[in-house]
Amino acid sequence: MPVRHPLLPAALLTALLAGCGGGTASTTVAADDASAAATALRPPRPPLPAPAPALAPVPTLAQVGDRLFEETGLSASGKLACASCHVETRGHADAAGTFLPLGGADGTHQGLRSSPSVRYLDHAGAFSFDAQGRPHGGLFWDGRANNRVEQARGPLFNPDEMANADVGALAARLRALPYAADLRAAANLPAAATDDQLVDAAVTAIARYQADDAKFHPFTSKFDAVQDGRATFTAQEQRGLNIFNDPQRGNCASCHDSRPTPGPAGLNRALFTNFSYHALGVPRNQSKATADPTFFDLGLCGPQRSDLAGRRDLCGMFRTPTLRNVALTGPYFHNARFATLEDVVAFYATRDIDPARWYPTVNGQVQVYNDLPAVYRANVQQGAPFRRVGQPPALNAQDVADVVAFLRTLSDGFTPAPAGQ
Repeated sequence: MPVRHPLLPAALLTALLAGCGGGTASTTVAADDASAAATALRPPRPPLPAPAPALAPVPTLAQVGDRLFEETGLSASGKLACASCHVETRGHADAAGTFLPLGGADGTHQGLRSSPSVRYLDHAGAFSFDAQGRPHGGLFWDGRANNRVEQARGPLFNPDEMANADVGALAARLRALPYAADLRAAANLPAAATDDQLVDAAVTAIARYQADDAKFHPFTSKFDAVQDGRATFTAQEQRGLNIFNDPQRGNCASCHDSRPTPGPAGLNRALFTNFSYHALGVPRNQSKATADPTFFDLGLCGPQRSDLAGRRDLCGMFRTPTLRNVALTGPYFHNARFATLEDVVAFYATRDIDPARWYPTVNGQVQVYNDLPAVYRANVQQGAPFRRVGQPPALNAQDVADVVAFLRTLSDGFTPAPAGQ
């Protein structure tokens, strides 16, 4: 018979289990204590380095230019900024119903000319004469600035506008700006930049802002939507466009070109100006705060440019402005003579047919072209839509209303109605 083994003693069983890898609670605790002791003796890990602070992005010249455009601190009076005369909601032209905000060192000077819109100027080009000797291009009413940088610089030193005495005075105002470091960074200038460097950077920034920001060339009018097939003209607007383009009636497009203009970045839009110059015989604005019966603004001949003073054939000529946003940019013409588009279009239609409607009568004589010395009045443009006394007007009252209805389609910010409405 097989021999039965007696039960193993408890102590022996425990020893065997320990030898096979088992263990009691006391054994485990002892091991944990040993591990903790070893950890306590180990030197502490050095702390992880703090993450490097995120560097603020360097602003672009255009971004700084945006701030400078709105900056009244650039003017001697502390009251005038670029945006004071070029109001965004008014097509970047004069504020509603005004003829230039007061400027000068003490904020009491009346400027010379109405502020033209600074939109859609990218294709003006430098001032020059074409093959036929006709003036073309440039910025301001008299074309004296060849580019946006020169245009931005002009008002900063004009004694009737922002009135900085010299480069040093403007540089001091630039250094005092809370974002002066941003200007230097955007222009890659050292902290010790010279006066000339700071001023050059500032006007370049303002120019870059206008060139780069879409708000200065948005092409978002109803006219653009119609050209793109996203909207349609009303019957009256279409009649107005037809008159606008008709060389025998409105003849507006001969100067305010309504055809698409090829250009960089695929531009194929109408600019409604050919950047040409004309003397139109606009009546004198007797309401200007500085009206002086002995003073005449001769446009290309002066007083704000002097290089063409001897060209009598150019006296009284002013640059053709764009008609984009024209419903927003009144008062109209260089001297702000007309407050409404209706008066502007009617003036073209009846200037010479009914001159007493527009010019003063003295001793029974109508003083035609009274904002131009008699010696230069031969420069005043003739031809359609202007007609002589005894001829029927090129445009009747309905035609005037139709043209104005079309001109109102040139305002930016149009939103086509949803399909089906």
